[in-house]
Amino acid sequence: MRVTKKLLFVMLACLLALAPICLASSEPVVMSNDTNVKPINIINSDIYKFEQNVVIEGSTNGNAFAMGSAVTIKGKVDGDLFVLANTLTVEDSAVISGNIFVLANYVSMSGSANDIYAFAQGFDLVSGSTVKRDIRIYSSAVKLEGVINRDAYITTNDIKMPDDAKGLIKGDLNYTSGQELTLPKDAISGEIKYNKYEVKTPSTEEIISAYIVRFITTIIYAVVVILLATFFAPKFIEKASYTFTKRPFISAGIGILSIVLIPVLAIILLVTTRVLSYVSMAIIAVYALILSITLPIFSMIGGKFITDKLGTTSKGKFILFSILCAIGLWLLQIIPYVGGYISLFIYVVGLGVFLFSFFMRKDVSQIKDNNTK
Repeated sequence: MRVTKKLLFVMLACLLALAPICLASSEPVVMSNDTNVKPINIINSDIYKFEQNVVIEGSTNGNAFAMGSAVTIKGKVDGDLFVLANTLTVEDSAVISGNIFVLANYVSMSGSANDIYAFAQGFDLVSGSTVKRDIRIYSSAVKLEGVINRDAYITTNDIKMPDDAKGLIKGDLNYTSGQELTLPKDAISGEIKYNKYEVKTPSTEEIISAYIVRFITTIIYAVVVILLATFFAPKFIEKASYTFTKRPFISAGIGILSIVLIPVLAIILLVTTRVLSYVSMAIIAVYALILSITLPIFSMIGGKFITDKLGTTSKGKFILFSILCAIGLWLLQIIPYVGGYISLFIYVVGLGVFLFSFFMRKDVSQIKDNNTK
């Protein structure tokens, strides 16, 4: 229980410590001697807002990072705008001196920006809006009524423009779609370049070949991890086996908490200072590495269980049974409908087992001796 409490304490402490980073400090500044003038918020730094409904007003002398269900931009951002949201609304009063990077379900752009990079289900460039340079959009449906001063690169199923539109796109329109679209030619000053994309259905031979390649790479990777653990970290194998068999619910709880909390902490660090962004990338790399060895961890737990039942301590038999368990687990993962749940269980619980075992100070033999006493 001490190990569990320490892990939970460290995770919660990190979350609480990093939470203030999400708040941008700002002071209202009155730009006129007239007391009837509403104070204008001027923020001389990057801002980070993570809320249900995010509204950015006033003037921001830096980059803006926003994540929420609904994000609304009303003021000026003297930098780049990064948004992750369900809906993004850039009002006509908004001025983005840098670029907009957005991943959202729907985007409504009424203000001005340099470049726009958008992944969205629906994208609407409202009449009166201006994109000073290029626009790159990946969206199911795109509506263009505003002005794009240079080129447009669009991947979509449909582009809607007013029939009488003239000079909305000052440069070229490069679009990719399942079929060629009918567009008002006067709306594009440059060339219209169409690229057809096709969804290729893999053949039976290609599907089988892909499964074989996945199987071989997965098992080879598992064998390497099993061999390294067997000869260089045998105590970790004992701890992992003990953790899963004696502390299954604690392992699952730590895994559920960690698989959610670690990416959140990494994202918060990534959007702060440059130094902390390097720390974030290191955390993500370690996180991905641990998730990649969850199947070998379960394989070794299975191999340890079998060898214990057989009453043997042979490393050769342990390695053999661990490899057979890895093969069995991989086959379970490709079962239709249930394979995804099995994979999720392996990732979540495997992560919890690894963390609990890694922070366990005492050897399994010492724990068993204490329990007998």
